[in-house]
Amino acid sequence: MKIKPFVKTYKAMKTNILFAIALFALSFTSVKAASLEDPKETAKTSYAINVFKGQEGKVNFLLEKVKGKRLAVTLRNAKGEILFTETIAKNATGYARRFDLNSLTDGKYSFEVTDGETTLKKEVDLSTDQPTRMVFVK
Repeated sequence: MKIKPFVKTYKAMKTNILFAIALFALSFTSVKAASLEDPKETAKTSYAINVFKGQEGKVNFLLEKVKGKRLAVTLRNAKGEILFTETIAKNATGYARRFDLNSLTDGKYSFEVTDGETTLKKEVDLSTDQPTRMVFVK
């Protein structure tokens, strides 16, 4: 009786099923993230952004776009000073980055994405309540 090949097959099948479920969940999440954007603004653009709170003072930034336009992602403080900027290539269809905001002082910050014609903006408020830091995404 050959039990070992069956166990290996079962483990491989289980791994493949778990991978398929994770892939489905990830694709559903990315579609859902794009739909969280203001429909009026998204209809005018060829891209959508979502910013959400991560763990321990980190913020997750997701961007979905169609190929053909170069985009600029910028993080600004309340004074409008640029703290971070990155260009997204024309042929890219998505972008994801985790920002660690622990080194920034409390206040208002904004993530901006522009293609030169339209701009989408997401605001982030940082507030420290002892002993933890709070991140609010609007």
